[in-house]
Amino acid sequence: MVTHGWGRIAYNIARSLGRKGLRVVLGTDEFLGMAVLSRYTTATFRHPCFIRQTPDFLAKLREALLAYRPQVYIPSEQEVLVVAQAKDRFSGLETKMPIAPFPALRALHKKDELMQMAALLDIPTPETLVPHTLQDILQFAREYGDPVVIKRLSSSGARGVSYMTQNALLARNGDHSSFELPFGEFLVQRYVYGTGYGVSMLFNQGELRAKFTHKRLRERYPVGGISTVRTSVQNALLEEYAERLLQHVGFHGVAMVEFKYNEQHKQAFLLEVNPRFWGSLALAIHSGVDFPYLLYRMALDGDVDPVLDYRKNVTVRWILGDAVTKARQPFHLWLPAVSSSEGFTADAYDDLDWSDPLPFAGEFFFSARKYLKTRHFSADEVDLLPSRL
Repeated sequence: MVTHGWGRIAYNIARSLGRKGLRVVLGTDEFLGMAVLSRYTTATFRHPCFIRQTPDFLAKLREALLAYRPQVYIPSEQEVLVVAQAKDRFSGLETKMPIAPFPALRALHKKDELMQMAALLDIPTPETLVPHTLQDILQFAREYGDPVVIKRLSSSGARGVSYMTQNALLARNGDHSSFELPFGEFLVQRYVYGTGYGVSMLFNQGELRAKFTHKRLRERYPVGGISTVRTSVQNALLEEYAERLLQHVGFHGVAMVEFKYNEQHKQAFLLEVNPRFWGSLALAIHSGVDFPYLLYRMALDGDVDPVLDYRKNVTVRWILGDAVTKARQPFHLWLPAVSSSEGFTADAYDDLDWSDPLPFAGEFFFSARKYLKTRHFSADEVDLLPSRL
């Protein structure tokens, strides 16, 4: 069983498991989703939004687990946090849930706690401050220069990320009402230069079982975050940092550790951790690290043989996200494949599989419907706030 089956992540989990001959039950919210139309989805059920209707979501999940009795339950996105926090509600069920304990998930998800942990482990991070006044931010900007990066303590991708200069801060004249969140629920960081990298790992009770590293070739937002084109690489330094961090918390399950890496100076900066599946999952699968199936087998069998090697220089593109990204660039027409003049071509796609074409059409339809209703393309308008965690 897979929940939050709205977009690419749940679709790639379902596709991975379905190709292995497994029957996949997909839970999805009011906006349905692309995986609903997949040939690899055996059955579907509707569940409330895990952010806005958390108690109802948990109740519906328990009801579905009792009804379908799946061998393994896999949360696809941030609902892993609310499920882990309420895991006692699912005691007594036969279904395996290969997720980390809530304290470990929380420490990795909340950026202020993550930065403190990284400092203890000698993992480099941008200079960071949780401000309590506008003067705190101004002093930080004077010390580290423009721009400063403002981030929610609890977020993923590029949501809740913005840049701000000293002049913009001074123009507020002490007014902080336009900040997205109250003081104490966001942090500021020094802007660091580098290319976005992600290190994805599978852990079994604190022991590494699979790893995969990707480099971002194009990102959807100017502030970074979600990648629309990326390629498989290897980076021993980043992989060592990621393993050190996840081993420290005794992690269990899948996670992606995000870095900025200055390739010229070979300098890395930890940015955040997604203690769950990630948007570029298709790239790992196409490169030979099938995280969903490995997680499934680990849950059932207790362990899996380590998968530490994979194909390099595989490039995978998210067609819809890349189309939106390129449409925002003036005088840049969208083509159905990555232009070779841009230095890379796509070997596969997040959202298009010619043997399973309906989800690709559904992605456009459901995304357009979602945008017309909420002015957001993503499945959820907001992330879980720190006060919820």
